[in-house]
Amino acid sequence: MGKRKLKPGDLVTFESHDEQCKPFQQFGTVKHYLYPHFHPDGYIEIVDEAGDTILFGNAGKGIQKVKKQID
Repeated sequence: MGKRKLKPGDLVTFESHDEQCKPFQQFGTVKHYLYPHFHPDGYIEIVDEAGDTILFGNAGKGIQKVKKQID
């Protein structure tokens, strides 16, 4: 079973691009994650700290769960 298990509340990172099209690592929290059996990646909504949506759409391979670090 190769399905990635992302749950609401998971901290994730993915590559995004700034206004100059330079790539950078964006961090956010999973708000919704829908994994219909007929879709290869599923659909995801990721929000920032303020709760604003920063990614909505296919949950592609570039979304990685962040291991929570204990300070």
